[in-house]
Amino acid sequence: MKFHKLTAGLLALSMVGTFVPASAPMLTVLAEEEIAPTEETENGAWTFDEGTGTLTILDEEGITYFEWLDFANSIKTLIIEDGVTTIWHYAFEGCTALTSVTIPNSVTNIEFQAFRGCTALTSVTIPDSVTSIGESAFYGCTSLIGEGAFYGCTSLTSVTIPDGVTSIGGQAFYETPWLTAKQADNPLVIVNDILIDGTTCEGDIIIPDGVTSIGGCAFYGCPSLTSVTIPDSVTSIDYSAFRNCKSLTSVTIPDSVTSIGYSAFCDCTSLTSVTIPDSVTSIGGCAFWGCDSLTEVTVLNPDCEFDENDITFGNGYAKNGAVIFTGTISGYDNSTAQAYAEKHGCTFQSLSAAPESPAPEDTAAGDVSGDGKVDSSDAADLLIALAKLGAGEDAGLTDTQKAAADADGNGELNAADATIILQYAAFLGAGGTGTLGEFLASQST
Repeated sequence: MKFHKLTAGLLALSMVGTFVPASAPMLTVLAEEEIAPTEETENGAWTFDEGTGTLTILDEEGITYFEWLDFANSIKTLIIEDGVTTIWHYAFEGCTALTSVTIPNSVTNIEFQAFRGCTALTSVTIPDSVTSIGESAFYGCTSLIGEGAFYGCTSLTSVTIPDGVTSIGGQAFYETPWLTAKQADNPLVIVNDILIDGTTCEGDIIIPDGVTSIGGCAFYGCPSLTSVTIPDSVTSIDYSAFRNCKSLTSVTIPDSVTSIGYSAFCDCTSLTSVTIPDSVTSIGGCAFWGCDSLTEVTVLNPDCEFDENDITFGNGYAKNGAVIFTGTISGYDNSTAQAYAEKHGCTFQSLSAAPESPAPEDTAAGDVSGDGKVDSSDAADLLIALAKLGAGEDAGLTDTQKAAADADGNGELNAADATIILQYAAFLGAGGTGTLGEFLASQST
């Protein structure tokens, strides 16, 4: 298995961490110090060796913070056994004696502030299995040079991030020498196709093609950004991405973007107008709050979701202190944009009746991904969308994709459609020909 080493050093002491492969026995050497006789404390989910200061987490239950709280300031080495999948938020916060951590390849998520305040931490080994490192996961680890969510790591100069990491929290590398060096090379800092920082940009910016996400707080407080053009490879604009960019006057959002996060353009006081394409299915609360110059908003998706508990658009205050929007919101008749305008007392301008979604050609039926072929991945895409719906989230499918996924043509999406798509894909894989409609017709005869 391939591991990525995160090496750290205390510059004042010229200490260097040591990589220990997962397959090798874990050895802790305390230089110039006699190791006391071993005394172990355990509860079945974890053990603590008082002689070496080693905490061993045996299973998921052992991650629970309060279980071993009495020993937190004595933990020097952390060993997490294989089988643990998540390192929970705040799990090892404030373990000030902790110097070394090895994470097994079963772990996929390191949640926010998991190792916050571990000021002695000098070595962390993170496997390729980790796909998400939460915001401020290693905040305040002033001795650590490492990867992901290392806000305030003032000694951080070198980072290697595995390709498998697809989510990096906002300001993950804020106030680190590593980020400063990256900004000097290119003011648009991009990691694994995520634009994580653009706060030193000036003037009119064109984000390069290939970027898939504009990360949380990516341009937060950028004082000299005046306009930004976003390529059609971007699918999400995360929370506070352009917040407090007070010189931003223009933004072009392509029809590839499906979500605009909470406070994404909050306090962009020079932004005068914005058109939100029909691909955007959700806009977070306060997304355009505090945009003093904003007078024109156009929402092209008649079913776009707005946060029911928050103001989305705001350019001023009423006498009672309430946020108001005195500009015009344009959208289609009976759209969610019209409902939002009426709810919040905004002027609404109709763009006419909402256009009907074009029916896909029969040859596209079953092709959920839109790649021109029907295979098992299309059924998988549908099942993922159904799981999101079951969790109360947006399915993430366009109207065309929904039509292609409705294999039985009953106007509803469910597991039966995925089964039909799988059967049709198997038929095509065995050399069969014809459209999905023709396949279904042949099965009923």
